[in-house]
Amino acid sequence: MTRTALVGLLVLAPAVAAAQTAELPRTSWGAPDLSGYWEYRSTTSLERPAELAGRATLTPDEEAAYLVERHAAIGRERDLQLNADWWQPGGLTDGRTALIVDPPDGRLPARTPAGLERVRTLDIGFRARAADGPEDRERYERCIMGRTVPLLAVSPNRLAQIFQTQDHVAILHEQNSDLRIIPLDGRVTPAAPVRQWQGTSRGRWEGDTLVVETTGFNGKWTLRGTGPNARYVERFRRSDAHTLAYEFTAYDDESFAAPWTVAFPITGAAGPLFENACHEGNYSMPLILRGARAQERERERP
Repeated sequence: MTRTALVGLLVLAPAVAAAQTAELPRTSWGAPDLSGYWEYRSTTSLERPAELAGRATLTPDEEAAYLVERHAAIGRERDLQLNADWWQPGGLTDGRTALIVDPPDGRLPARTPAGLERVRTLDIGFRARAADGPEDRERYERCIMGRTVPLLAVSPNRLAQIFQTQDHVAILHEQNSDLRIIPLDGRVTPAAPVRQWQGTSRGRWEGDTLVVETTGFNGKWTLRGTGPNARYVERFRRSDAHTLAYEFTAYDDESFAAPWTVAFPITGAAGPLFENACHEGNYSMPLILRGARAQERERERP
């Protein structure tokens, strides 16, 4: 390549990048426009399965073969839940074998004893836990909140709507009608915040990336072992007109040997959201408790 041609490319590159940036939707005040309907799901598991160790991605043929058993496993999980015909397992995210991108092996870091105890008592493996009363059951079963902080792509499709002003972003999830309001006005997190189910979120713009930090959880639920002092740092960035690049990093040295990061795309969707309030006509909790009492009576029979 001649020097003249090389100089021309160097001069042209910033102009091309600027043109691509300008094509992304922006608000009237110049921030990237994240508003609208969005959906996210993935058949890629959070952690890389042991049998795929060292394989960050699969070829299309390998993916097709792998998904036969993966879809069957998802179907078995679905069949254990009521009214789950709306589950629509699809393909892997970009052929990836794990949603975790750091550590590079696609596996969660080693858990501390406290983290392992939270997995045993608070995580979503609810069928292995006691059912002495509603308080023993996971928050999602009790319709207290969905599994939406941070976002996590799973096989059932997740639909959300983002609202945006100059000083706030709000995320309304169809799941459990969860609403999360994120201030962007620079207010600090209180030194001793009121601990909440969804924690306390604060957002800021770093260039064209929305960064959201959430702390102050009440400790009554866990994400794979995280505790009340966990800190989640989420990043939302428009990668094109129809896609958000999303990632979060979990910092919790009380529960894990190191931080860990998850990444996946969020795609544009058609609305509207429908109310999914979870409570009306929901007989799951009394049925779980009645079933547990029936099992106890059966065990007590001579």
